[in-house]
Amino acid sequence: MEVIGFVLHAKISRKKSLRATLEKRFGVEYELRFYETTRPRHAESLSMLALSEGCDFLVAIGGDGTLNEVVNAFLKSRAKLTKPVALGVLPTGTGNDFARGVGMNCSIDQLYQAISNNKPRMLDAGAMSFTRTDGTVYTRYFDNIADVGIGAEVVARVNGVHLRKKIFGGTLTFILSALSTFMTYRHKKIRVSWSVQSFEGKVLGVVVANGTYFGSGLGIAPEAKMDDGQFELIILGNVSVIDYLKNFSRLRRAEKIANPEVKYFRTPEVSIEPDRNIIVVEADGEIEGHAPLRYSCLPGALPFLVP
Repeated sequence: MEVIGFVLHAKISRKKSLRATLEKRFGVEYELRFYETTRPRHAESLSMLALSEGCDFLVAIGGDGTLNEVVNAFLKSRAKLTKPVALGVLPTGTGNDFARGVGMNCSIDQLYQAISNNKPRMLDAGAMSFTRTDGTVYTRYFDNIADVGIGAEVVARVNGVHLRKKIFGGTLTFILSALSTFMTYRHKKIRVSWSVQSFEGKVLGVVVANGTYFGSGLGIAPEAKMDDGQFELIILGNVSVIDYLKNFSRLRRAEKIANPEVKYFRTPEVSIEPDRNIIVVEADGEIEGHAPLRYSCLPGALPFLVP
């Protein structure tokens, strides 16, 4: 009997009833194992445990952050795996931007169909390599989008308002946090290098996109494809906050911003160096480190169950 490992974020709503529904829907045909987080960053170690215990399917139940940890565990463990493992997601978090991009929703029936079919799509992943002050390098992975600048600062603010998330929900929480960040944000001077090109100057932000959406439904990368071996690189140059807000509706519709300070490129690798100030980096809704860093696309690294 095949084994499904469900990695649950501890703070999801209706947790007991959800587990009961999953047991009823999957329990006859599959062996189920539940791995429930008890602290921040716990989903990654739980996912590694699930993989070591021989799960055939590894499903993240939570938001983009939970899925990011599952992906990091898979990519760090894949060389040791003795059999194929398929990844899945049941989106119950704040943003759910990866799930939005691949067409997954919170339907257990949809998840059941994806697992029953068991025909994973080989999606790309992103690797971010950071250099520590002692010269050593460490790497984090992402499945959807990573960015520096205003997007990362919004994420830092969103992640610090758990009560507001419960009251307003994910999208409104993001909008409120974005507006408060816009009021105090100062453009950062950086150097971005990719392929045989480079950019140097002040930016509102730089986005390295495997998927289309971030920030709870903003289609920042309209032409991103998750299986083409390249990132969509978006440089938001000396764009004012007012101009950004004017294009908010276009972002919601996943349309390109028509502004000479907003540039779109395709590349499998990107390097970012700050001028002087520390610039934080976020990926999949989680703060991961700070520039300087290098992004590399990992083609077909993630076997994902999607519609």
